[in-house]
Amino acid sequence: MDISDIIFIRRPTPLAPGEGKIPWDDAAFSQRMLDNHLSQDHDWASRKLPVIEQQVAWIARQLPDGGQILDLGCGPGLYTLRLAQRGYPCTGVDFSPAAIHWARQQAHQHGLDIDYHQQDVRHFAPAQSFDLIMMTFGEINVFSAEDTLALLRRCASWLKPGGKLLIEVHTFAEVKRQGEAERSWQPCPVGLFVDRPHVLLTENQWDEAAQISTTLFWVLEDNGVVTRFSSQTRAWHDEQYQQLLADCGFSNISKIAGDEWPVSDTFEGKLFALMAVMTGDKQ
Repeated sequence: MDISDIIFIRRPTPLAPGEGKIPWDDAAFSQRMLDNHLSQDHDWASRKLPVIEQQVAWIARQLPDGGQILDLGCGPGLYTLRLAQRGYPCTGVDFSPAAIHWARQQAHQHGLDIDYHQQDVRHFAPAQSFDLIMMTFGEINVFSAEDTLALLRRCASWLKPGGKLLIEVHTFAEVKRQGEAERSWQPCPVGLFVDRPHVLLTENQWDEAAQISTTLFWVLEDNGVVTRFSSQTRAWHDEQYQQLLADCGFSNISKIAGDEWPVSDTFEGKLFALMAVMTGDKQ
């Protein structure tokens, strides 16, 4: 791939399945991503700790004593660590090897027995059931509609009767805004994709029919090497979220008030949380 690919490529750019996906499970990439998760200078990878503490306190109020928790997309265990310290048995799953390694180290240092798995959440198969399953930070929006439906049905089958699902999702308007954002470029001595000097070009696309926002990241290194990465985010209208959860067997579906579940100033109006209860038959 070279600069001519950027200049002459057909737009909107079609992507083959899996093409140029962000390498979440790459060791070096995941370590650079971990640094962003742990940073308190921004909250675009993980929220700052005071917000996490408030969210953890809210989660604890929804659970019985000793309630079993599954965190899908747990990152470096910022939630599971604090919930385990409150006495809740926790399981965490994440695709990032660096994040899971950090989470295990932190659990060991605090004398906590937290069950961590470095795995794609779509392929996870627990041997136990849970009182609460959580997916925060718009994790569910990165999957196709088919994968989302399959994952939510599996979550329903993993919950105890009366168990709760907590998902934090993107608003439709925010995903569309991302897809319609202007192109941009940034000079980087080092960056998230590579640890060498490069220019990062970012290009966005919005597919109204599919309700999908695509972001292309072109990395132009100082040695002339050009690499492309991509990410896609699936938008859902509020009523579609409600129907999706209902179709998977959930009931008592409610939007959590912003003062109870703060999303931070960065994501105000862009993310919100839903709680649903598994009261029907297993799917």
